[in-house]
Amino acid sequence: MSVIAEIQIEGNFVLSELLAELPDVPIQLERVIPAGERTVPLIWIHTDEPEPVEQHLREHRLIESITQLDVFEDRALYRIEWTEEPDSIFNEIQSKRADLLDAVGMGESWTFELRFPTHDALSGFHDHCEEAGLPLSVNRIYRPSSAESPTRYGLTDIQYDTLLSALEQGYFTVPREITSKELGAQLGVSDQAITERIRRGTTNILTHILVSPEN
Repeated sequence: MSVIAEIQIEGNFVLSELLAELPDVPIQLERVIPAGERTVPLIWIHTDEPEPVEQHLREHRLIESITQLDVFEDRALYRIEWTEEPDSIFNEIQSKRADLLDAVGMGESWTFELRFPTHDALSGFHDHCEEAGLPLSVNRIYRPSSAESPTRYGLTDIQYDTLLSALEQGYFTVPREITSKELGAQLGVSDQAITERIRRGTTNILTHILVSPEN
């Protein structure tokens, strides 16, 4: 049975290094794509002025190229290719067949939510990170709650709790009764993390309702 882990990584990690140099710019990892012996991350940069951040990343010693894939008013999506594989965490996510459910960072801290196919896969990932000298701490481990229940629609516990809090406190009303920043303060995360959890959670719900094999 699959298991979900909420993992914290601070410092000594390539994305933490990028964030430390951009302390006021939240970055969210969309997904990781295998590319031969390397991995290619897709990242959201949350800012209404992406050009200076993009230029900074282009000049980074570990980044060979950065390509803008999409841009919105308050964020832009980029594909990053490394000059060399900076550390092995991305490859390890791929090799353990883990699903990236959420990954948001700011400053030197990253929080990952990963779904592993088995508890052994999670243990192997943890052992690998320790051996590689990556400062990883596991905040929470849980199994998907009522995974077969239609009332969960593929939501993780974090997505479920965030959406429920947003609904109960008027995030979806017009006009809104609470902002993502206020909701994030209550839940102890950034407003960008709240926005991404709501987006991913809503995507899960719509996918299960509109494109589920049963429909």
